[in-house]
Amino acid sequence: MTTRRRRPLAPLTSALGLVAALLATGLAAGPASAAPAPAPIADRDSLSAGQKVARETVTADDAAAEVVLSGTIALEGVDDAHPAPVGAAYSIRVENDAFETVQTVTTESAFSITLPGGENYYLRAEVVGASAWYPVWFGDDTPIDLEADPLAVSTAGITITLPRTAPVSGAVTAAAIAGVSTTALEVEAWWYEADGGAFYPFDETSAAGAPGTAVPWALDGDSALPTGTYVFRSAEDGYPSYDDQYYSNLPRLDERALTTVPVAGRTGVDFAPRTYGSAVTRLSGSDRYATGVAVTTSTFDTVPVLYVASGGNWPDALSAGPAAAVQNGALLLTDPDELPEVVAAEIVRLEPQRIVVVGSSLSVSDAVLAEIDALTDAEVERIAGSDRYDTSRKLVADAFPDGSYDTVFLATGTNFPDALSVAPIAGRLKQPVLLVDGAKGSLDEPTRAALAALGATDGRLLGGTPSISQGVQTSLEASSLVQNVARIAGTDRHDTSRLLNDAYPPSPLTDEVFLAAAGGFADALAVGPVAAAVGAPLYLSESTCLPRATRAEMQDHDLDYVTLLGSRLTLSAALESLTVC
Repeated sequence: MTTRRRRPLAPLTSALGLVAALLATGLAAGPASAAPAPAPIADRDSLSAGQKVARETVTADDAAAEVVLSGTIALEGVDDAHPAPVGAAYSIRVENDAFETVQTVTTESAFSITLPGGENYYLRAEVVGASAWYPVWFGDDTPIDLEADPLAVSTAGITITLPRTAPVSGAVTAAAIAGVSTTALEVEAWWYEADGGAFYPFDETSAAGAPGTAVPWALDGDSALPTGTYVFRSAEDGYPSYDDQYYSNLPRLDERALTTVPVAGRTGVDFAPRTYGSAVTRLSGSDRYATGVAVTTSTFDTVPVLYVASGGNWPDALSAGPAAAVQNGALLLTDPDELPEVVAAEIVRLEPQRIVVVGSSLSVSDAVLAEIDALTDAEVERIAGSDRYDTSRKLVADAFPDGSYDTVFLATGTNFPDALSVAPIAGRLKQPVLLVDGAKGSLDEPTRAALAALGATDGRLLGGTPSISQGVQTSLEASSLVQNVARIAGTDRHDTSRLLNDAYPPSPLTDEVFLAAAGGFADALAVGPVAAAVGAPLYLSESTCLPRATRAEMQDHDLDYVTLLGSRLTLSAALESLTVC
């Protein structure tokens, strides 16, 4: 049998064309509700963290001329109805780090494969022409290629156990909605990799039909699933009329959605999706510092590292947010000259082992640093440069060791709007944000050195040429510092925010979104590590209404649990019903 490739989630199809149509016709179903979002019974982040985007690799100290890999293919659930095949009934495919097939061998259950040394190899075993057992990879016998374990040296005694396949079935009965005669619903099966706490999209099948009628669905026969743990969800592609629903009758993903598929299979996996709607909550305090504390309190119990940056200006916090996120840490803002009591209490509550005060004494005074130092036994240090650009480079160098990163985001150090939405993205992807002097005609040498150390594949410039000059882009393209250069720039700060989130969407399982005022920076920057931790995007809003295109994109991505950042002075009561403009 064949199985589809399991790759990291690709960016979702651009919704810009759909948004343009909605601007002319208005928003479809989905009024906002001021009712608070139901709290999951478990930390959902523990269920969705750890999805891999590349294979793990190992490096042998002394590469041998050849590598011999030997062992046995075992079968789960062998019985009279499903006897183990005999003879050369098995196949092993060998791949390298680049997912290229190096060798395919037909073998008996015992195998021995000789390969050239100096590479990592990944083994996938299957029963040839039999659908009763599912192909899996060596490494916890996973069907997910990204979770396969590498083999770089000769290894004997390998055992790969193939799971049985099992049918799963149910029905989808969608609520009747005025104007909807046929649904576009699908049932998705997501594989749960328990060791890493990660979900991978595995298979899907159509459950489209008339609302109010039970539409049967099944994954069986050649589409039967390997035994294991899954999440099953009903969802719509594109702009939805119905809310996502998880089996069994859950509006959100939590540990109750984990469903075991045994050898006998599972029936009655039913869904009753309802009309799309949004639940809106608010995180706020008496000022920006208290709001920042409300944000961290909402998500973090304790953190290993805490960054403290000035709430009076934005540059230091922009690079600090992703730096905190990559270390599973948090970011708090402080008055430059006096540590607010609410912030002091939060520092104590978070119990960080390390505290980084960001910027020079002009940004955060020595007196505030001393107050912080007196609060805990944590190591307290200041990371500061000669200017905002040097501080940014030092923050990045501290949190992102020399190596190879997928992306480095380059933001202007002279204004904040273009880059406000990037902190949650960079934090979620564990990629750095580097401030540059966008007014210069080319990249300066310190920035070149920082980029060389990062070894990033892609360079992403945030904002148009008023923010980062064409000269900077041209010099980056002409260098060998990154392989690919692109600019993300919209017609205004809202458009840039949408383009960023469209280019780097969260997991399709994410249903949370944060909204911050476009006219300020404090709330948007404070939420960066929190949004990264829960995998949620950040969009910008006007203080009295949400741009229609932003509202449309949120619904298009099923982001229906909305958190407003700041008081009603920042985002008015009209935003609690997601009033558009």
